[in-house]
Amino acid sequence: MEKEHGHHLFGYRNNFYKMKNKIFFNRIIFVTILATIMTFVMTFFVTYSNLGFVNNFVIKWMIAWGTAIVVAVPVSLLISPIAQKISNKIIRIDS
Repeated sequence: MEKEHGHHLFGYRNNFYKMKNKIFFNRIIFVTILATIMTFVMTFFVTYSNLGFVNNFVIKWMIAWGTAIVVAVPVSLLISPIAQKISNKIIRIDS
């Protein structure tokens, strides 16, 4: 009976860590998707405003997007916890 009880407790602890991992990976996936979409749209408009629809517009846009995404994803991952804390303070959520 003790083994069963001990195993059961370990199961709860294991579920806790699984949930923490899901939350961690959810944040990474969310921020990556958001940064990808934002840079895709923003670089389209910035490339268009700088060049207009030139012959090699798509190539120039993809180069700009490739550069932007390489910067945006890591910066977003680093900044998102800070932004979340500021947001929580603004609407008074304890974290």
